[in-house]
Amino acid sequence: MALLPPRGDATLLEIDRILVSRNMDEPVRNYLGASSIGDSCERKLYYRLHTQHRETFDAATLRRFNDGHRSEDVMAELLRAVPGVELHTHDSNGEQYGFSDTSLGSKIFSGHYDGVIFGILEAPKTYHVWEHKSVNEKKFAELKKLKDIDEKSALQKWDKVYHAQAIIYMDYEGLTRHYLTVSTPGVRDYTSVRTNADPAYAGALKLKAKRIINATTEPERIGGRDYFECKWCSFYNVCQLGAK
Repeated sequence: MALLPPRGDATLLEIDRILVSRNMDEPVRNYLGASSIGDSCERKLYYRLHTQHRETFDAATLRRFNDGHRSEDVMAELLRAVPGVELHTHDSNGEQYGFSDTSLGSKIFSGHYDGVIFGILEAPKTYHVWEHKSVNEKKFAELKKLKDIDEKSALQKWDKVYHAQAIIYMDYEGLTRHYLTVSTPGVRDYTSVRTNADPAYAGALKLKAKRIINATTEPERIGGRDYFECKWCSFYNVCQLGAK
């Protein structure tokens, strides 16, 4: 994967180089993140948790990450403008909402979510875990279509990783509803989807986390070198080609 796209503007190319360099300087996580527990490949999660192999992202991907962080702040401000809505993004200690489970093994299963919201007009007396995602226009349109068919199943059908996040966050927070706002880049358009808790699935996700945390060898691959999910994986060279 090329980390820097070819571009004629030297100044912007230098910005891209800085973005990639900063990302490479980030420490490798020593915990299993709830944001990825829904990933179909346990081998990928094993590499993240148990090895020093680093995921690399090109500058375009890092710019999308940055847009996602900024869109969360914009959406939070818009939600707070609605009369009756209470949005809390930090707990009473000033910490971001989240959990840290040390009971599953020698490593930590941990996650942080965007907040807890109360008073949304669709269900004004119910507390929801709140998350925000920024996605491209095609993925955004797919969610809107699924929501029109059946909102409560839309998230699961749309994105299994986001759905698993929602389920595990509700479980650890002790809430039964999840409210996801989704925007296009720059928050030019937005929609939302509500999802119910699923204790049975939450339990299965915890068992999956425990299995990965306590794994002593690499789990099986989900596909070969030409499998589409594998070809896009940042651990492709390590997993498929045996790179050190």
